[in-house]
Amino acid sequence: MSKDISTIGGNAIIYSYPNGDTDIVCAASKWLKAPGWEVAAAHEVQQPRPKGRKADKRAEGDDALRSMRRARAKLRRLALSNSFDYFVTLTLAPDQIDRYDPKQIMRSVNRWLDNMVRRSGLRYILVPEQHKDGAWHFHGFFAGDGLKAVDSGIRWDGREVYNLPQWGYGFSTAQRLYGEYSAAVAYVCKYIGKQQGQRPMGRWYYSGGALAEPMKEYATLEYRELARELNAIVVLKGHGTIITDGSQSYRNVTGNPGMA
Repeated sequence: MSKDISTIGGNAIIYSYPNGDTDIVCAASKWLKAPGWEVAAAHEVQQPRPKGRKADKRAEGDDALRSMRRARAKLRRLALSNSFDYFVTLTLAPDQIDRYDPKQIMRSVNRWLDNMVRRSGLRYILVPEQHKDGAWHFHGFFAGDGLKAVDSGIRWDGREVYNLPQWGYGFSTAQRLYGEYSAAVAYVCKYIGKQQGQRPMGRWYYSGGALAEPMKEYATLEYRELARELNAIVVLKGHGTIITDGSQSYRNVTGNPGMA
């Protein structure tokens, strides 16, 4: 049985979300491959890397920025593919845990999250953030049939603020999600990278429970035709960023690999 090679990959990935929205990630040339496929070449081609200490540091910084942007995009797609009940903030009490020790924090928090997933059906996304004094806390989304939320008696903008009695490591707040969900997702995503591009606790974010993955398909699209069809400005990000409205195209010739 043969497979048309054009269906193996393409230059675009189309992500579809439960609310009917779509995201299109498009490249100028065909380089994306469906899972399970790779390009076979007679000789592996290694791209030369800059040499020298400054070049190494610059390359490390570029890699960190790319990793941060990819994590934000992945978190956004994951959040848009699921529904949650609460926006939560979890803090750590000094008499319960060392708020400055990432390894101790994540051992304890991961154990708590695993228990909540098994016993209460918790679904979650959490992004760690560091206080100015070095202590850690978390922001994110929670949902789950066994999740308990108790009215704290506090109101923010007239809306109830809840506490989560099952959280045993410090103070907690939870607000029911309202309004435009994508705006709430963007708000959580902005916490990624607030630590000057450093990956906190070894991971940009944490997620778990019965979460749905984004639906995606590979396609071959011509980015100028895409701009005309959508009546939109298409931006192909990279060290040589391309901007087009379908009739005119411009390329940035002053970029660098860190912008890719």
